[in-house]
Amino acid sequence: MKKTKQVTYYLILFFSLLSFSMACHNKEKTTTTDTAGILTGPIIEQELLNLSPAYTREKNAYRPDSVTISFLQKIDSDINILVFLGTWCSDCQRELPRFLKIVEAMKNNHFTCQLIGVDRSKQDPQGLAEQYQIEFVPTFIVQKNGRELGRIVEAPMLSLEQDLQEILSVIF
Repeated sequence: MKKTKQVTYYLILFFSLLSFSMACHNKEKTTTTDTAGILTGPIIEQELLNLSPAYTREKNAYRPDSVTISFLQKIDSDINILVFLGTWCSDCQRELPRFLKIVEAMKNNHFTCQLIGVDRSKQDPQGLAEQYQIEFVPTFIVQKNGRELGRIVEAPMLSLEQDLQEILSVIF
């Protein structure tokens, strides 16, 4: 009977993760957590939401601009957004829930994103922060075909969705 419960638990866990249909995903999961609870490396949305109830509250409370979301929904080319964040950073705690809400509202499968946690010295286990010369977090790097189109660093000029539109309107 104990083994049946264990199998059931793992099946529920597996299907819960499988059904997670957020556009933000990571192909390789190697997040590490240090003794201070800082997540580094690739992160999935649920890890952020589990880290603090504030992420969920902020995500649910944010209302993206509907006109801008309509623009983003119409993009039919593959766009990748690398998001470097520090779970310890107040700017990230403000902007990440908003970003997650924007991605959810877009419902556009042409967008993928990778959330990459860094420590307080802006380092991650894979060395991606160094490769992309990350100095401040959050940093959102918008790419098409591996080519950087633009960045949003620390805080948007207008709003995250409007800054994304500004970056993408150059080619769309």
